[in-house]
Amino acid sequence: MRLFLIQTLGIVLILASLTSCKTRSKFTSNSISIGMTKEQVVSKFGQPYKSAFTENKETGEIKETLYYRENLWIAGNNSITNILVFKDGKLVSLEQGQEANTSSPTILTQHP
Repeated sequence: MRLFLIQTLGIVLILASLTSCKTRSKFTSNSISIGMTKEQVVSKFGQPYKSAFTENKETGEIKETLYYRENLWIAGNNSITNILVFKDGKLVSLEQGQEANTSSPTILTQHP
């Protein structure tokens, strides 16, 4: 009987800990939309862990990319990088996945 109680308690504790694991990204169509400004995004989600800037030499257009990492529980503990691209200060795309290797330099920013 005592073994049964210990096993039951163990299962309950495991299930309780799994319910607190984050399984959905905070970057969804309900929380972010194309056209938001960089200031709106940073106000809502905080400072990114990294940002990068590139300039199109022909047009002079500056593209800014913010990187947000979040840990989700999807078939194990996974780290997902949310890549937000801004042109003219407005959000134009959001991708989730790996950071792309580009020839453009990455500029790390430190925030107080």
